[in-house]
Amino acid sequence: MAEPEAGGEPAVLVEDRGEVRWVLLNRPAARNAQNAAMLAELASVLERTTREPTPRALVLGGVGPSFSAGHDLKESTFNPVYRANNETVEGRLWQELELFVRPIELLRGLPMPTICRVQGHCIAASLMLVGAVDLVVAGADARFSSAVTRDMGAADVEVPSLAWALGDRRAKQMIWCSEEIGAEEALRLGLVNWVVDVDALDAKVEEVVTELLDVPREALALSKLSFRFMDDRRGRVDAEAYHYLAHQLSHHTSDAVALLRARVSELEARLGPPAG
Repeated sequence: MAEPEAGGEPAVLVEDRGEVRWVLLNRPAARNAQNAAMLAELASVLERTTREPTPRALVLGGVGPSFSAGHDLKESTFNPVYRANNETVEGRLWQELELFVRPIELLRGLPMPTICRVQGHCIAASLMLVGAVDLVVAGADARFSSAVTRDMGAADVEVPSLAWALGDRRAKQMIWCSEEIGAEEALRLGLVNWVVDVDALDAKVEEVVTELLDVPREALALSKLSFRFMDDRRGRVDAEAYHYLAHQLSHHTSDAVALLRARVSELEARLGPPAG
């Protein structure tokens, strides 16, 4: 298990409800911002799920009013290992490959159907999770956005996910202009499959899962293999690999370095210097 949060809770909750595995991001006080502990635990859970025969579907969600606020930017200041890795090109490259890319690859590669349950904020890196699952159920209050390019001077790591889901022009509009997409617009654009009242979110997810469990396991698994094969032949894997390197390069431009230093200084001024 991952290191517990300050309140003693693990960063990721796992519950098997019959043949369905529910995986919940569990940092509600931080809007489920994804820190290193959470991402490592999420990867561990997904890797374990790949090997286990029992789960026939996986639901990914978040505890509290938000699905996830994306990567926890405080890690660059207050996690000494994370901060040290960010100080070299190779350190950042390998760290982000392990923490950012690996969970997405594991999630996308699961042989069973995956459903994302989204409420409230779905920001920046959280869009990669949405882009990696098979189906998305959103609450009416769901909001999808990213300001990474504007506020950090970096090429959002989720560029391929959004381009695949929305098309190039709409993805550029969202990323370059930092435009937020509401639940109904996300439904119209095909980013999500269903929108329901927040109070009905779990009931709708259960309804979808029940439908999926009526389909023979191998039929779903083989169908999913074909969908992934088509995606890969259209160039998704190559696009993601290329963009990961572009994303890494973008972190080391003069603008991005200056914005990072300003953010670190602001955090230290507000929260105090890192321990040690």
